Amino acid sequence: MELFKRYEIKQSNGETTIIIHVSNFLEEFANEFGTDQHNKIVSLKNSALEYIQKNVPQVKNATICIMAGSFILASFPMKSSAHSSNFNMSYLYFGNTKTYLSQIDKTKGNLNLVSPSFFDLHSDGSLKITNQFNSKLVSEVHRRKMKVVPFLSNHWDRELGRSALANREKLSSEIANFILKNHLDGVNIDIENVTDEDRDAYTDLVRLTRNKLPKNKEVSVAVAANPYGWTEGWHGSYDYKELAKYADYLFIMAYDEHYQGGPAGPVASRDWVEQSIQYALNQGVSENEIVLGLPFFGRYWKEGASVGGAGVPVKQVEALISKYRGTVSFDSVSKSPKAVITIKKGDPLPVIHGITLQPGKYVFWYENLTSLKAKVDLVHKYDLKGTGSWSLGDENIAIWNNYKNWLTTHDGKPTIIPPKKKVSVNYPTLKIGSKGDQVKKLQTALKVQHFYNGSITGTYDTKTKNAVMAFQKKYHLKVDGIAGIEVQSKLYSLPLTKTYAILKQGSKGSNVTALQNALKKLGFYTGSTHGIYDSKTRDAVINFQKKYHLSVDGIAGVETQTKLFQLVK
Repeated sequence: MELFKRYEIKQSNGETTIIIHVSNFLEEFANEFGTDQHNKIVSLKNSALEYIQKNVPQVKNATICIMAGSFILASFPMKSSAHSSNFNMSYLYFGNTKTYLSQIDKTKGNLNLVSPSFFDLHSDGSLKITNQFNSKLVSEVHRRKMKVVPFLSNHWDRELGRSALANREKLSSEIANFILKNHLDGVNIDIENVTDEDRDAYTDLVRLTRNKLPKNKEVSVAVAANPYGWTEGWHGSYDYKELAKYADYLFIMAYDEHYQGGPAGPVASRDWVEQSIQYALNQGVSENEIVLGLPFFGRYWKEGASVGGAGVPVKQVEALISKYRGTVSFDSVSKSPKAVITIKKGDPLPVIHGITLQPGKYVFWYENLTSLKAKVDLVHKYDLKGTGSWSLGDENIAIWNNYKNWLTTHDGKPTIIPPKKKVSVNYPTLKIGSKGDQVKKLQTALKVQHFYNGSITGTYDTKTKNAVMAFQKKYHLKVDGIAGIEVQSKLYSLPLTKTYAILKQGSKGSNVTALQNALKKLGFYTGSTHGIYDSKTRDAVINFQKKYHLSVDGIAGVETQTKLFQLVK
Protein backbone atom coordinates (compact mmCIF):
# COMPACT_ATOMS: atom_id res chain seq x y z
CA MET A 1 0.00 0.00 0.00
CA GLU A 2 1.19 3.50 -0.83
CA LEU A 3 2.42 5.52 2.13
CA PHE A 4 0.97 8.82 0.83
CA LYS A 5 -2.32 9.37 -0.97
CA ARG A 6 -2.09 12.99 -2.16
CA TYR A 7 -0.34 16.33 -1.79
CA GLU A 8 -1.19 20.05 -1.92
CA ILE A 9 1.05 23.00 -2.79
CA LYS A 10 0.30 26.34 -1.13
CA GLN A 11 1.98 29.70 -1.75
CA SER A 12 1.97 32.57 0.75
CA ASN A 13 4.20 35.67 0.75
CA GLY A 14 6.65 34.03 -1.62
CA GLU A 15 7.00 30.92 0.58
CA THR A 16 6.03 27.43 -0.59
CA THR A 17 4.40 24.81 1.63
CA ILE A 18 3.77 21.23 0.47
CA ILE A 19 1.14 19.36 2.49
CA ILE A 20 1.38 15.58 2.14
CA HIS A 21 -1.55 13.45 3.28
CA VAL A 22 -0.74 9.96 4.47
CA SER A 23 -2.72 6.92 3.45
CA ASN A 24 -5.73 5.74 5.42
CA PHE A 25 -3.91 2.94 7.18
CA LEU A 26 -1.44 5.48 8.61
CA GLU A 27 -4.25 7.76 9.71
CA GLU A 28 -5.54 4.97 11.89
CA PHE A 29 -2.18 4.59 13.62
CA ALA A 30 -1.11 8.25 13.64
CA ASN A 31 -0.77 8.23 17.42
CA GLU A 32 2.20 5.87 17.06
CA PHE A 33 4.19 8.71 15.52
CA GLY A 34 4.63 10.71 18.69
CA THR A 35 7.71 12.76 19.47
CA ASP A 36 9.23 9.81 21.31
CA GLN A 37 9.24 7.77 18.13
CA HIS A 38 12.30 9.51 16.69
CA ASN A 39 13.36 6.80 14.25
CA LYS A 40 9.85 6.42 12.86
CA ILE A 41 9.61 10.18 12.28
CA VAL A 42 13.00 10.26 10.53
CA SER A 43 11.94 7.36 8.29
CA LEU A 44 8.65 9.10 7.52
CA LYS A 45 10.47 12.35 6.59
CA ASN A 46 12.84 10.53 4.26
CA SER A 47 9.91 8.78 2.59
CA ALA A 48 8.23 12.16 2.15
CA LEU A 49 11.35 13.56 0.46
CA GLU A 50 11.40 10.67 -2.02
CA TYR A 51 7.68 11.19 -2.69
CA ILE A 52 8.27 14.91 -3.40
CA GLN A 53 11.19 14.20 -5.71
CA LYS A 54 9.04 11.83 -7.72
CA ASN A 55 5.88 13.94 -7.86
CA VAL A 56 7.04 17.58 -7.71
CA PRO A 57 10.75 17.58 -8.68
CA GLN A 58 10.54 21.21 -9.82
CA VAL A 59 10.15 22.41 -6.21
CA LYS A 60 13.57 22.83 -4.60
CA ASN A 61 12.79 24.90 -1.50
CA ALA A 62 9.69 24.46 0.64
CA THR A 63 8.26 23.66 4.04
CA ILE A 64 6.95 20.10 4.19
CA CYS A 65 3.94 19.31 6.36
CA ILE A 66 2.92 15.64 6.76
CA MET A 67 -0.73 15.27 7.77
CA ALA A 68 -2.75 12.32 9.04
CA GLY A 69 -6.29 13.64 8.88
CA SER A 70 -6.17 16.82 10.96
CA PHE A 71 -3.13 15.63 12.92
CA ILE A 72 0.34 16.97 11.97
CA LEU A 73 2.84 14.13 12.07
CA ALA A 74 5.86 16.22 11.08
CA SER A 75 6.81 19.62 9.65
CA PHE A 76 10.26 20.53 8.38
CA PRO A 77 12.08 22.74 5.80
CA MET A 78 13.55 21.25 2.65
CA LYS A 79 15.89 22.40 -0.10
CA SER A 80 18.11 20.95 -2.83
CA SER A 81 20.74 18.71 -1.34
CA ALA A 82 23.75 21.05 -1.55
CA HIS A 83 24.65 24.61 -2.30
CA SER A 84 24.86 25.13 -6.03
CA SER A 85 26.66 27.91 -7.85
CA ASN A 86 26.20 28.94 -11.46
CA PHE A 87 28.78 31.74 -11.51
CA ASN A 88 32.30 31.36 -12.85
CA MET A 89 34.46 34.07 -14.43
CA SER A 90 38.07 34.42 -15.53
CA TYR A 91 40.48 37.21 -16.40
CA LEU A 92 41.91 37.53 -19.92
CA TYR A 93 45.44 38.91 -19.87
CA PHE A 94 47.97 36.86 -21.83
CA GLY A 95 46.99 36.80 -25.48
CA ASN A 96 44.95 38.51 -28.18
CA THR A 97 41.46 38.28 -29.63
CA LYS A 98 42.18 35.06 -31.52
CA THR A 99 43.83 33.26 -28.62
CA TYR A 100 41.24 34.52 -26.14
CA LEU A 101 38.39 33.05 -28.18
CA SER A 102 40.27 29.77 -28.43
CA GLN A 103 40.83 29.75 -24.65
CA ILE A 104 37.15 30.52 -24.03
CA ASP A 105 36.00 27.71 -26.32
CA LYS A 106 38.20 25.23 -24.47
CA THR A 107 36.23 25.90 -21.27
CA LYS A 108 33.30 23.93 -22.76
CA GLY A 109 30.64 26.34 -21.52
CA ASN A 110 31.96 26.51 -17.96
CA LEU A 111 32.31 30.31 -18.01
CA ASN A 112 29.59 32.94 -17.96
CA LEU A 113 31.81 36.04 -17.73
CA VAL A 114 35.27 37.08 -18.90
CA SER A 115 37.24 40.11 -17.73
CA PRO A 116 39.72 41.30 -20.39
CA SER A 117 42.48 43.87 -19.91
CA PHE A 118 40.80 46.79 -21.71
CA PHE A 119 41.26 49.52 -19.07
CA ASP A 120 44.60 51.00 -18.00
CA LEU A 121 45.42 54.47 -16.65
CA HIS A 122 47.19 57.56 -17.94
CA SER A 123 49.64 59.28 -15.59
CA ASP A 124 46.99 61.87 -14.67
CA GLY A 125 44.59 59.14 -13.55
CA SER A 126 42.34 59.31 -16.59
CA LEU A 127 41.12 56.22 -18.45
CA LYS A 128 43.46 54.64 -21.01
CA ILE A 129 42.00 52.12 -23.44
CA THR A 130 44.51 49.37 -24.15
CA ASN A 131 45.23 47.77 -27.50
CA GLN A 132 43.55 44.65 -26.11
CA PHE A 133 40.16 46.23 -26.75
CA ASN A 134 38.54 44.78 -29.83
CA SER A 135 34.85 45.08 -30.69
CA LYS A 136 35.02 41.70 -32.42
CA LEU A 137 36.08 40.05 -29.16
CA VAL A 138 33.13 41.67 -27.40
CA SER A 139 30.59 40.57 -30.01
CA GLU A 140 32.02 37.04 -30.24
CA VAL A 141 31.91 36.58 -26.47
CA HIS A 142 28.34 37.88 -26.42
CA ARG A 143 27.48 35.44 -29.20
CA ARG A 144 28.69 32.70 -26.87
CA LYS A 145 26.17 33.95 -24.26
CA MET A 146 28.83 35.32 -21.91
CA LYS A 147 29.32 38.75 -20.39
CA VAL A 148 32.33 40.98 -21.02
CA VAL A 149 33.41 42.94 -17.93
CA PRO A 150 36.85 44.51 -18.49
CA PHE A 151 39.11 45.16 -15.53
CA LEU A 152 40.72 48.46 -14.60
CA SER A 153 44.33 48.08 -13.50
CA ASN A 154 47.18 50.25 -12.25
CA HIS A 155 49.57 47.27 -12.56
CA TRP A 156 50.80 47.63 -8.96
CA ASP A 157 51.93 51.25 -9.57
CA ARG A 158 51.05 53.09 -6.34
CA GLU A 159 51.36 56.61 -7.69
CA LEU A 160 49.33 55.75 -10.76
CA GLY A 161 46.67 54.22 -8.52
CA ARG A 162 46.58 57.31 -6.35
CA SER A 163 46.29 59.52 -9.43
CA ALA A 164 43.25 57.49 -10.43
CA LEU A 165 41.66 57.88 -6.99
CA ALA A 166 42.37 61.61 -6.94
CA ASN A 167 40.75 61.86 -10.38
CA ARG A 168 37.87 59.51 -9.50
CA GLU A 169 35.02 61.84 -10.46
CA LYS A 170 36.26 62.12 -14.05
CA LEU A 171 37.57 58.56 -14.22
CA SER A 172 34.26 57.03 -13.14
CA SER A 173 32.47 59.03 -15.86
CA GLU A 174 34.97 57.89 -18.49
CA ILE A 175 34.51 54.25 -17.46
CA ALA A 176 30.71 54.48 -17.51
CA ASN A 177 30.62 56.24 -20.88
CA PHE A 178 32.94 53.72 -22.54
CA ILE A 179 30.97 50.76 -21.17
CA LEU A 180 27.67 52.13 -22.47
CA LYS A 181 29.07 53.20 -25.83
CA ASN A 182 30.72 49.83 -26.53
CA HIS A 183 28.02 47.50 -25.18
CA LEU A 184 30.17 46.14 -22.37
CA ASP A 185 28.59 44.55 -19.31
CA GLY A 186 30.33 46.44 -16.53
CA VAL A 187 33.73 46.92 -14.94
CA ASN A 188 35.94 45.06 -12.50
CA ILE A 189 38.03 47.55 -10.49
CA ASP A 190 41.47 46.14 -9.70
CA ILE A 191 43.64 48.91 -8.28
CA GLU A 192 46.39 47.38 -6.15
CA ASN A 193 49.26 48.51 -3.93
CA VAL A 194 47.68 51.70 -2.65
CA THR A 195 47.41 51.81 1.15
CA ASP A 196 45.10 52.37 4.10
CA GLU A 197 45.57 56.11 3.50
CA ASP A 198 43.62 55.65 0.25
CA ARG A 199 40.88 53.51 1.77
CA ASP A 200 38.04 56.04 1.65
CA ALA A 201 38.98 57.34 -1.79
CA TYR A 202 38.99 53.77 -3.13
CA THR A 203 35.51 53.15 -1.79
CA ASP A 204 34.37 56.44 -3.26
CA LEU A 205 35.62 55.49 -6.72
CA VAL A 206 33.49 52.35 -6.57
CA ARG A 207 30.50 54.34 -5.31
CA LEU A 208 30.80 56.89 -8.10
CA THR A 209 31.15 54.22 -10.76
CA ARG A 210 28.12 52.33 -9.45
CA ASN A 211 26.02 55.50 -9.44
CA LYS A 212 26.91 56.33 -13.05
CA LEU A 213 26.03 52.94 -14.50
CA PRO A 214 22.56 51.40 -14.89
CA LYS A 215 21.72 48.52 -12.57
CA ASN A 216 22.06 45.94 -15.34
CA LYS A 217 25.76 46.81 -15.67
CA GLU A 218 28.07 45.08 -13.21
CA VAL A 219 30.51 46.79 -10.87
CA SER A 220 32.83 44.38 -9.06
CA VAL A 221 36.05 44.87 -7.10
CA ALA A 222 39.12 42.65 -6.88
CA VAL A 223 40.28 42.72 -3.24
CA ALA A 224 43.39 41.36 -1.57
CA ALA A 225 42.96 38.18 0.45
CA ASN A 226 43.25 39.14 4.11
CA PRO A 227 43.40 36.01 6.29
CA TYR A 228 45.09 37.82 9.18
CA GLY A 229 42.93 40.94 9.32
CA TRP A 230 45.65 43.43 8.34
CA THR A 231 44.45 47.05 8.42
CA GLU A 232 47.54 48.86 7.18
CA GLY A 233 49.42 48.95 3.89
CA TRP A 234 47.97 47.41 0.75
CA HIS A 235 45.46 45.24 2.60
CA GLY A 236 44.19 48.27 4.47
CA SER A 237 43.09 49.96 1.24
CA TYR A 238 40.06 47.66 0.98
CA ASP A 239 37.08 48.47 3.18
CA TYR A 240 35.28 45.19 2.51
CA LYS A 241 32.03 46.19 4.19
CA GLU A 242 31.74 49.58 2.48
CA LEU A 243 32.86 48.28 -0.92
CA ALA A 244 30.17 45.60 -0.77
CA LYS A 245 27.52 48.33 -0.47
CA TYR A 246 28.28 49.48 -4.00
CA ALA A 247 29.80 46.43 -5.72
CA ASP A 248 27.82 43.52 -7.12
CA TYR A 249 30.48 41.28 -5.61
CA LEU A 250 34.01 41.25 -4.25
CA PHE A 251 36.48 39.04 -6.07
CA ILE A 252 38.86 37.76 -3.39
CA MET A 253 42.31 37.30 -4.91
CA ALA A 254 42.88 34.17 -2.83
CA TYR A 255 46.40 33.53 -4.04
CA ASP A 256 49.99 34.72 -3.56
CA GLU A 257 50.20 33.40 -0.03
CA HIS A 258 53.82 32.96 -1.03
CA TYR A 259 55.07 35.44 -3.57
CA GLN A 260 57.99 36.61 -5.67
CA GLY A 261 60.87 37.62 -3.41
CA GLY A 262 59.55 35.62 -0.46
CA PRO A 263 60.27 32.11 0.85
CA ALA A 264 59.08 29.02 -1.00
CA GLY A 265 55.62 27.73 -0.19
CA PRO A 266 52.07 27.17 -1.48
CA VAL A 267 50.45 29.80 -3.66
CA ALA A 268 47.11 29.25 -1.92
CA SER A 269 46.90 26.70 0.88
CA ARG A 270 43.36 25.63 1.71
CA ASP A 271 43.34 26.93 5.30
CA TRP A 272 44.78 30.28 4.19
CA VAL A 273 42.05 30.58 1.57
CA GLU A 274 39.39 29.59 4.09
CA GLN A 275 40.56 32.22 6.57
CA SER A 276 40.34 34.80 3.78
CA ILE A 277 36.70 33.85 3.20
CA GLN A 278 35.98 34.00 6.92
CA TYR A 279 37.49 37.47 7.14
CA ALA A 280 35.18 38.75 4.39
CA LEU A 281 32.12 37.23 6.04
CA ASN A 282 33.08 38.57 9.45
CA GLN A 283 33.44 42.04 7.92
CA GLY A 284 29.75 41.90 7.02
CA VAL A 285 29.98 40.90 3.36
CA SER A 286 27.14 38.52 2.47
CA GLU A 287 27.83 35.11 0.98
CA ASN A 288 26.32 35.94 -2.41
CA GLU A 289 28.61 38.98 -2.71
CA ILE A 290 31.80 36.90 -2.59
CA VAL A 291 33.54 35.33 -5.58
CA LEU A 292 36.50 33.13 -4.71
CA GLY A 293 39.53 33.79 -6.92
CA LEU A 294 41.52 30.70 -7.89
CA PRO A 295 45.10 30.67 -9.23
CA PHE A 296 45.80 29.06 -12.57
CA PHE A 297 49.49 29.58 -11.87
CA GLY A 298 52.28 28.42 -9.61
CA ARG A 299 55.61 29.82 -8.43
CA TYR A 300 59.14 28.41 -8.53
CA TRP A 301 62.35 28.78 -6.53
CA LYS A 302 65.82 27.67 -7.58
CA GLU A 303 67.92 25.92 -4.95
CA GLY A 304 70.77 28.19 -3.84
CA ALA A 305 69.36 31.37 -5.44
CA SER A 306 68.99 34.44 -3.25
CA VAL A 307 65.49 35.23 -4.49
CA GLY A 308 62.74 33.29 -6.23
CA GLY A 309 59.02 32.91 -6.53
CA ALA A 310 58.44 34.00 -10.13
CA GLY A 311 55.11 32.99 -11.62
CA VAL A 312 54.52 30.11 -14.02
CA PRO A 313 51.34 28.84 -15.72
CA VAL A 314 50.00 25.57 -14.31
CA LYS A 315 49.98 23.95 -17.75
CA GLN A 316 53.69 24.75 -18.12
CA VAL A 317 54.54 23.28 -14.70
CA GLU A 318 52.92 20.01 -15.68
CA ALA A 319 54.76 20.01 -19.02
CA LEU A 320 58.08 20.60 -17.22
CA ILE A 321 57.38 17.77 -14.76
CA SER A 322 56.90 15.42 -17.70
CA LYS A 323 59.86 16.70 -19.72
CA TYR A 324 62.41 16.64 -16.90
CA ARG A 325 60.92 13.69 -15.01
CA GLY A 326 60.20 15.75 -11.94
CA THR A 327 58.87 14.32 -8.70
CA VAL A 328 55.51 15.44 -7.34
CA SER A 329 54.24 15.29 -3.77
CA PHE A 330 50.97 16.51 -2.33
CA ASP A 331 51.11 18.37 0.96
CA SER A 332 48.16 17.13 3.00
CA VAL A 333 48.18 20.16 5.31
CA SER A 334 48.08 22.91 2.68
CA LYS A 335 46.24 20.73 0.15
CA SER A 336 48.80 21.86 -2.44
CA PRO A 337 51.07 19.99 -4.85
CA LYS A 338 54.83 20.54 -4.95
CA ALA A 339 57.14 19.48 -7.76
CA VAL A 340 60.93 19.16 -7.69
CA ILE A 341 62.55 19.42 -11.11
CA THR A 342 66.25 19.14 -11.93
CA ILE A 343 67.56 20.67 -15.14
CA LYS A 344 70.94 19.13 -15.97
CA LYS A 345 73.78 20.59 -17.99
CA GLY A 346 73.15 19.83 -21.61
CA ASP A 347 69.37 19.68 -21.16
CA PRO A 348 67.28 22.03 -23.29
CA LEU A 349 66.61 25.15 -21.21
CA PRO A 350 62.95 26.08 -20.68
CA VAL A 351 61.70 29.66 -20.89
CA ILE A 352 59.05 30.91 -18.47
CA HIS A 353 57.54 34.35 -19.17
CA GLY A 354 60.70 35.37 -21.07
CA ILE A 355 63.14 34.06 -18.43
CA THR A 356 65.46 31.19 -19.41
CA LEU A 357 65.95 28.73 -16.58
CA GLN A 358 69.56 27.66 -16.08
CA PRO A 359 70.66 24.19 -14.94
CA GLY A 360 69.89 23.48 -11.32
CA LYS A 361 67.29 22.13 -8.92
CA TYR A 362 63.92 23.91 -8.79
CA VAL A 363 60.95 23.67 -6.45
CA PHE A 364 57.54 24.45 -7.94
CA TRP A 365 54.47 25.08 -5.79
CA TYR A 366 51.44 25.10 -8.04
CA GLU A 367 47.80 23.99 -8.40
CA ASN A 368 46.37 20.78 -9.80
CA LEU A 369 42.82 19.48 -10.13
CA THR A 370 42.84 18.11 -6.58
CA SER A 371 43.97 21.35 -4.95
CA LEU A 372 41.57 23.48 -7.01
CA LYS A 373 38.66 21.16 -6.23
CA ALA A 374 39.46 21.51 -2.51
CA LYS A 375 39.07 25.28 -2.83
CA VAL A 376 35.86 25.04 -4.88
CA ASP A 377 34.45 22.96 -2.02
CA LEU A 378 34.80 26.07 0.17
CA VAL A 379 32.37 27.85 -2.14
CA HIS A 380 29.74 25.34 -1.06
CA LYS A 381 30.80 25.26 2.57
CA TYR A 382 30.18 29.02 2.85
CA ASP A 383 27.41 29.35 0.20
CA LEU A 384 29.44 31.79 -1.90
CA LYS A 385 28.34 33.32 -5.21
CA GLY A 386 30.93 31.41 -7.23
CA THR A 387 34.47 31.32 -8.51
CA GLY A 388 36.85 33.27 -10.70
CA SER A 389 40.42 32.71 -11.86
CA TRP A 390 43.66 34.40 -12.86
CA SER A 391 44.08 33.85 -15.67
CA LEU A 392 42.44 32.00 -18.54
CA GLY A 393 44.80 30.02 -20.74
CA ASP A 394 47.23 29.14 -17.95
CA GLU A 395 45.18 26.21 -16.64
CA ASN A 396 45.31 22.50 -17.37
CA ILE A 397 42.27 22.35 -19.66
CA ALA A 398 41.29 19.01 -18.11
CA ILE A 399 39.74 21.09 -15.33
CA TRP A 400 36.82 21.98 -17.61
CA ASN A 401 35.74 18.35 -17.96
CA ASN A 402 34.17 18.35 -14.50
CA TYR A 403 34.09 21.98 -13.40
CA LYS A 404 30.35 22.42 -13.78
CA ASN A 405 29.83 19.36 -11.59
CA TRP A 406 32.13 20.91 -8.99
CA LEU A 407 30.00 24.05 -8.88
CA THR A 408 26.61 22.37 -9.16
CA THR A 409 27.21 19.59 -6.69
CA HIS A 410 23.64 18.63 -5.90
CA ASP A 411 22.13 15.61 -7.61
CA GLY A 412 18.62 17.03 -7.64
CA LYS A 413 17.53 15.20 -4.51
CA PRO A 414 15.92 17.30 -1.78
CA THR A 415 17.19 17.11 1.77
CA ILE A 416 16.18 18.39 5.16
CA ILE A 417 17.91 21.71 5.84
CA PRO A 418 20.38 21.51 8.74
CA PRO A 419 20.49 24.49 11.12
CA LYS A 420 22.55 27.35 9.63
CA LYS A 421 25.89 27.51 11.37
CA LYS A 422 27.40 30.85 12.16
CA VAL A 423 30.83 31.37 10.65
CA SER A 424 33.41 30.89 13.34
CA VAL A 425 37.18 31.02 13.44
CA ASN A 426 39.28 28.72 15.59
CA TYR A 427 41.80 31.10 17.10
CA PRO A 428 45.01 29.73 18.62
CA THR A 429 45.79 30.68 22.22
CA LEU A 430 48.46 33.38 22.19
CA LYS A 431 50.62 34.29 25.19
CA ILE A 432 54.10 35.37 26.21
CA GLY A 433 56.56 33.57 23.91
CA SER A 434 54.11 33.01 21.03
CA LYS A 435 55.41 34.02 17.59
CA GLY A 436 54.18 34.25 14.01
CA ASP A 437 51.52 35.75 11.79
CA GLN A 438 48.72 35.28 14.30
CA VAL A 439 50.62 37.45 16.79
CA LYS A 440 51.14 40.06 14.06
CA LYS A 441 47.41 40.02 13.39
CA LEU A 442 46.71 40.45 17.13
CA GLN A 443 49.18 43.34 17.48
CA THR A 444 47.76 45.06 14.40
CA ALA A 445 44.19 44.82 15.67
CA LEU A 446 45.18 46.05 19.14
CA LYS A 447 47.01 48.95 17.53
CA VAL A 448 44.00 49.90 15.42
CA GLN A 449 41.85 49.93 18.56
CA HIS A 450 44.47 52.04 20.39
CA PHE A 451 45.53 49.46 22.98
CA TYR A 452 49.01 48.82 21.59
CA ASN A 453 51.56 51.36 20.38
CA GLY A 454 54.57 49.15 19.75
CA SER A 455 55.99 47.69 16.54
CA ILE A 456 54.28 44.82 14.71
CA THR A 457 56.94 42.22 15.49
CA GLY A 458 55.05 38.95 15.55
CA THR A 459 56.49 38.23 19.00
CA TYR A 460 54.16 38.14 22.01
CA ASP A 461 56.20 40.20 24.45
CA THR A 462 55.40 42.08 27.68
CA LYS A 463 54.13 45.12 25.77
CA THR A 464 51.68 42.91 23.87
CA LYS A 465 50.56 41.23 27.08
CA ASN A 466 49.91 44.60 28.73
CA ALA A 467 47.87 45.69 25.71
CA VAL A 468 45.79 42.51 25.93
CA MET A 469 45.19 43.11 29.65
CA ALA A 470 44.04 46.67 28.95
CA PHE A 471 41.67 45.30 26.30
CA GLN A 472 40.35 42.65 28.69
CA LYS A 473 39.69 45.25 31.38
CA LYS A 474 37.76 47.52 29.02
CA TYR A 475 35.51 44.74 27.74
CA HIS A 476 35.07 42.99 31.12
CA LEU A 477 36.87 39.82 30.15
CA LYS A 478 39.07 37.68 32.37
CA VAL A 479 42.25 39.73 32.88
CA ASP A 480 45.17 37.33 32.45
CA GLY A 481 47.09 38.79 29.49
CA ILE A 482 46.41 35.70 27.38
CA ALA A 483 44.71 36.15 24.01
CA GLY A 484 42.40 33.17 23.79
CA ILE A 485 39.27 32.62 21.70
CA GLU A 486 37.15 35.03 23.75
CA VAL A 487 39.66 37.89 23.47
CA GLN A 488 40.33 37.44 19.76
CA SER A 489 36.67 36.96 18.83
CA LYS A 490 35.77 40.22 20.56
CA LEU A 491 38.77 42.11 19.21
CA TYR A 492 38.29 41.10 15.58
CA SER A 493 34.54 41.81 15.70
CA LEU A 494 35.09 45.47 16.58
CA PRO A 495 34.60 48.01 13.79
CA LEU A 496 37.78 49.40 12.28
CA THR A 497 38.58 52.89 13.41
CA LYS A 498 40.07 55.40 11.03
CA THR A 499 43.14 57.25 12.22
CA TYR A 500 44.26 60.53 10.69
CA ALA A 501 47.67 62.15 10.64
CA ILE A 502 47.63 65.73 11.94
CA LEU A 503 48.02 68.08 8.98
CA LYS A 504 49.05 71.71 9.22
CA GLN A 505 50.82 74.42 7.25
CA GLY A 506 53.96 72.89 5.76
CA SER A 507 52.61 69.32 5.61
CA LYS A 508 52.98 67.52 2.28
CA GLY A 509 51.86 64.32 0.62
CA SER A 510 48.85 62.23 -0.36
CA ASN A 511 47.02 62.94 2.91
CA VAL A 512 47.09 66.65 2.10
CA THR A 513 45.88 65.92 -1.44
CA ALA A 514 42.94 63.93 -0.04
CA LEU A 515 42.18 66.79 2.37
CA GLN A 516 42.23 69.35 -0.45
CA ASN A 517 40.02 67.17 -2.65
CA ALA A 518 37.46 66.83 0.15
CA LEU A 519 37.49 70.56 0.92
CA LYS A 520 37.14 71.29 -2.77
CA LYS A 521 34.20 68.94 -3.13
CA LEU A 522 32.38 70.77 -0.33
CA GLY A 523 33.19 74.19 -1.76
CA PHE A 524 35.69 75.38 0.88
CA TYR A 525 38.78 75.15 -1.33
CA THR A 526 39.23 76.43 -4.87
CA GLY A 527 42.96 75.93 -5.46
CA SER A 528 44.77 73.05 -7.13
CA THR A 529 45.13 69.76 -5.25
CA HIS A 530 48.92 69.71 -5.18
CA GLY A 531 49.49 68.02 -1.84
CA ILE A 532 51.08 71.02 -0.10
CA TYR A 533 49.38 72.45 3.00
CA ASP A 534 49.72 76.15 2.14
CA SER A 535 47.95 79.25 3.46
CA LYS A 536 45.06 78.72 1.04
CA THR A 537 44.51 75.23 2.43
CA ARG A 538 44.74 76.58 6.00
CA ASP A 539 42.09 79.23 5.24
CA ALA A 540 39.81 76.57 3.79
CA VAL A 541 40.20 74.45 6.93
CA ILE A 542 39.41 77.47 9.14
CA ASN A 543 36.21 78.18 7.18
CA PHE A 544 35.23 74.52 7.44
CA GLN A 545 35.86 74.49 11.19
CA LYS A 546 33.78 77.64 11.66
CA LYS A 547 30.81 76.26 9.76
CA TYR A 548 30.73 73.00 11.69
CA HIS A 549 31.49 74.55 15.11
CA LEU A 550 34.86 72.82 15.54
CA SER A 551 37.93 74.19 17.25
CA VAL A 552 39.12 76.95 14.86
CA ASP A 553 42.91 76.66 14.56
CA GLY A 554 43.53 75.98 10.86
CA ILE A 555 44.99 72.57 11.73
CA ALA A 556 43.36 69.46 10.25
CA GLY A 557 43.43 67.12 13.21
CA VAL A 558 41.41 63.97 13.90
CA GLU A 559 38.18 65.83 14.74
CA THR A 560 38.32 68.02 11.63
CA GLN A 561 39.19 65.19 9.23
CA THR A 562 36.64 62.81 10.72
CA LYS A 563 33.85 65.33 10.16
CA LEU A 564 35.14 66.31 6.72
CA PHE A 565 35.43 62.80 5.31
CA GLN A 566 32.07 61.81 6.77
CA LEU A 567 30.48 64.60 4.74
CA VAL A 568 32.13 63.67 1.43
CA LYS A 569 31.29 59.96 1.57
